[in-house]
Amino acid sequence: MKKQRKIGLFDSGLGGLTVLRALEEKLPQVDKVYYGDTLHLPYGDKSDEAIGAFSREIVGFLAAEGCDVIVIACNSASAAAGTMLEESFPDLTFINVIDPVVASLAQGPQRKTALLGTRATVRSGAYTKRLDALRVAHELIALPTPLLVPLIEDGFLGTGIEISVLEHYLNDPTLEGIEAIVPGCTHYPLLREAAAKLRPGVDWIDAPAIVAEAVVTACGAAIEGSGTTTYYLSDATPSFLALASSTFGITAHWDKKVL
Repeated sequence: MKKQRKIGLFDSGLGGLTVLRALEEKLPQVDKVYYGDTLHLPYGDKSDEAIGAFSREIVGFLAAEGCDVIVIACNSASAAAGTMLEESFPDLTFINVIDPVVASLAQGPQRKTALLGTRATVRSGAYTKRLDALRVAHELIALPTPLLVPLIEDGFLGTGIEISVLEHYLNDPTLEGIEAIVPGCTHYPLLREAAAKLRPGVDWIDAPAIVAEAVVTACGAAIEGSGTTTYYLSDATPSFLALASSTFGITAHWDKKVL
């Protein structure tokens, strides 16, 4: 019988749950373990060295939990630690959240596209470098948007404040004439409705769905069954638990695991 895969996902907080939600739709039969490193949130303002150290510990934990497929459900960690993790854990299959989106952009129409990301992601130049490696002349404008992650994690979605902050960023002169937006942080898909109000007609790239398809390809067809999802946090704060419930409908128990 074909061995069932077990998927581990990690992010600094809520953002990776957008990828988990897409995966639950695509591979409901597969067991999953989600780790939110809320103790070190946000990753986007940390050094590459710090992000790498956090990521290595988390992947070690997920591997010990039996996960053989690891989704780096964080753009900052994908950019800063993706290659290091693949070299450090050669027996594991890794899917980062940058490569599948870059491949999708490369296959799509060539147009002016805004990449909204954390400081760490924009600093890395990961999207531009990977598009260049594919010899794609895609006009990608990367803009650091550091206020958006804490805004989401602090529960300001739906207050109107998120629209004001996003509008401030989208009014940057470098983004004039954009035709598409890439959410270069797994938190940012939660701002899709706000972006549609501010920039009607501008295409929003559905990054979680694209990444989920890449995971399906890596895992292969799942055997029948009902998968379970286990949740861990490095700091189980009441605010995080409330937002996980209100935003994603997750009311399951979250175990605390400090690494």
